[in-house]
Amino acid sequence: MTQLAPPIVHAAVAPGAAMLGFSALAAQLQSEGVALSDLFARTGLEPGDIGNAYAPMSQVQRMAVFANAQKLSSGSDVALRAGARQRIGDFGIYGFAMASSATFRDGLEFGIAHMQPAMPFLQPTLRVQGNLAILACAPAERFGAVLPFVAEFWRSSLNALFQRVLEVPLPARRLVCNYPAPTHWRSYAQVFGCTAEFGADVLEWHFDASILDAACAGANSITHELCRRLCVAPVYGGYQAGGWPAQVRGACLDDARCMVSVVRLAERLGVSVRTLHRRLADEGVTFKSVVDETRKELAIGYLSNSKLPVVDIAERVGFTEATNFRKAFRRWTGKVPSDYRTGVA
Repeated sequence: MTQLAPPIVHAAVAPGAAMLGFSALAAQLQSEGVALSDLFARTGLEPGDIGNAYAPMSQVQRMAVFANAQKLSSGSDVALRAGARQRIGDFGIYGFAMASSATFRDGLEFGIAHMQPAMPFLQPTLRVQGNLAILACAPAERFGAVLPFVAEFWRSSLNALFQRVLEVPLPARRLVCNYPAPTHWRSYAQVFGCTAEFGADVLEWHFDASILDAACAGANSITHELCRRLCVAPVYGGYQAGGWPAQVRGACLDDARCMVSVVRLAERLGVSVRTLHRRLADEGVTFKSVVDETRKELAIGYLSNSKLPVVDIAERVGFTEATNFRKAFRRWTGKVPSDYRTGVA
C-alpha cells in the first residue's frame, strides 16, 4: 500500500503561496490515473482548491503535495513531464508580464524579481560570464529526499515557460544539479536539450547569453505595464503570496509609516506586537525582512520607472534621511540609487 505524506493540521499551517503552476502537476498525475483527492491526501487541501485563485497554500503543504506526487506516480520522471505541461497562463499575471516584456532579459529579470510567490523554493539569480548566462538557484538541501523532485518540476516548468515566451527552445549548454543522478537521467537531455551534471555543490542552468537580447514573441509595452502594475499591487500580491508576510506588505504599501513602526503595523492588523512577530516567525520571516523586501521593491520601481529625486523616493519608502536610504539600497543591491538608475536608463 502506498504511503502518503503525514497529516497536516490546519491550525499549524500559515498560508505562504497560492497554487500557481500546480495545475500542470495535477493534470500529469490525473493522466496517470491518480485522483486529486489522493494527490492532496493528508495535506489540508481540497481537490477544488486547484482551480481557486484565492486558495492559500503554505510551503509545508507544497512539500506534502510534492511528496505525494513522487510516491503516487507510475514513472520516476513525473516532475519533468509535469513541468513540460506548463503554459504562460499557468504562471498567472507573472507569466503574461514576462511574455509581454521587450526582451528575454527584461522578462527573466522581471520574473526573478516578482515570481517568488510561485517559486519560493528556488530563489533564482541571474549572472552573465562571457558568452554564458547562468541561472542559479538556492541549493535547498533542507528539502531532503524531495529536493530532486522540486528542482526537476520547477526547472522543467521554467523551460516550458521560456520556450513559450521566446517561441524557440532555450539554447541551453549545461545543467548542474546538487543531487545524485536519478534513474531517468537520460530524460534531462530530451527535456532541456543539454548535458546534465549531477552530484555538484550548486544548482545552475547555463545557456547562451546572446538569447537574453532576443525579443519576446509577445512583446507589448502596454500589456507589460498593465501586468507589471498588477504584480506589484497590494491586492494581487496578497492573493499570490498569502499569509502574514503579504498582510504586512500590504499595510506598508498603504501606509509607509508602518515600515518604521511595528506598533503601528500591529495595530493596523489588529494584533499585538508579540503575536505579529510570532506569526511571521511561523512563516520563516521577520518584520525587518518583509519590510526590507517591500522597501527594496518600491525603491527599484521608483528608480526604474520615475524621475523622482532620490530624497523623495527615500521618503516614500519610509526613510526620514536620504543618507540612510542610500546605505540600505547599497546593502540590498550592491549599488547606490543613482548608479542603479543610470544602469537601467
